[in-house]
This record gives sequence, C-alpha cells and structure tokens, in this order.
Amino acid sequence: MNLRQQAKDAKNEGLGQFCKLILNSAFGGDALNSEKYSTTKLLSANKTFIQHMMGGFIHSTELNEDLYAVQVDRENCRCNTCLQVAYFILDSAKFCDNPNRGPEQLFEEVIKDKGFFDKYKDCVFSENEKKQVHHIEVEKYRYNCIALPLKNYIINNEIVLKGAILDQNPQINEQTFVDCVSKGTIATAINITLAKRKGTMSRLKMEKNAITGSHTKMIVLSNQS
Repeated sequence: MNLRQQAKDAKNEGLGQFCKLILNSAFGGDALNSEKYSTTKLLSANKTFIQHMMGGFIHSTELNEDLYAVQVDRENCRCNTCLQVAYFILDSAKFCDNPNRGPEQLFEEVIKDKGFFDKYKDCVFSENEKKQVHHIEVEKYRYNCIALPLKNYIINNEIVLKGAILDQNPQINEQTFVDCVSKGTIATAINITLAKRKGTMSRLKMEKNAITGSHTKMIVLSNQS
C-alpha cells in the first residue's frame, strides 16, 4: 500500500495500477467478475457462415482457408463467485471518525455505546482464531480535500469521481466541487462508449448527474450514529 501511495504521488499510473491489482488480489479480488459469458468454437467456412446468422454470434477470426475461430454467447451461464466475496470487499469498509483527530485514531471513536457493541459484536467481529478487524489502515489523506459522497472527492487537484469519464468531461474541476458545496449546483457529465452487440458496433452517449452532493450510501440515526 505504501508503494502505491508513492506511485500516486509521483504520477506513475502504471506502477499505481500494478499495486492496485496486487492489493485487490490479496484482499479478495475486489469482487472481480472473472466469469466468462462467451465461448470460442473452431468451425469450417460453411458453418461459420451459418453462425453469422445466429443470434448469439459475436466475432469470427480467419485462421486458414477453411478454419475460423468463432466467438458466440453461451446459452447458459453459471456464476461460481460467492456472494460473500461480492459484497464483503475491502472497499465496503466505511467508518465515521472524529474530525478533530488525525488518521491514527482507531475504533474508540466509532462505537460509543458499549451495550450496543456487546450485543451486536458477534455479527461483525469474530473470535477463536477467525477473521476479525484489528486495525484501520489509512491509504491517503491531505489537508486540502473537498469530499462529497463516497468515491467523489478532490485532493491536490486530483479528482476522483466514480461513474464519469473525466477525460471526456473537462468541465468538472475544483470549482465544480466548490459550487456544489456553496451553491448546491448539480454538474452533469456525458460518457461516450463503444459497444458491440450481435456483430454491430454502436456508439453510446449517456448523460448522468456527476456531482450532486447527495449521499445515498449511509443511514444516519437520530443520535448521529
């Protein structure tokens, strides 16, 4: 994790992505979808021609005069990824802390009601040599940080915005975050992607609300817990 932090500070995107893959592999793969929903067949020229007219055809590659590698959709798919891996991942761990303290604080600021903790601790923590949370590791923090919802913040002119392609939306900058906080301005983004379906390539243009200031990932109770 320290190596990835150094790579991010040095603007080394290649090393940063490599460290991210290593971290995700070490902590459950970050719910990586490794299932394959297509299959490849070796067919003759005549059967390849017939396969082109089928609904599940994706792509074909000529190997020689009478041999083609044809990629088609599977009629039936089976997912072997456990729900535990898909839901309980590293990025799902979110904690409320004391804003007056630094990143060295642990769990004493999270749960103040000891009776509540004793009642529900078996649902979260475990004992008897099983997995349990020991420590909070801070990946990155700065003083000049503007954060809206989760995975939507700007630190030292580095913007993190989930759901929007920043290279295609240069209008999203630091001032956009400031306007959202001070004026409640909602910023939109347009993502342009290419998708292929049944041999037809399409250009998709999707418009969405990029910065709204709304938080939909957490429920705050009346006692602010």
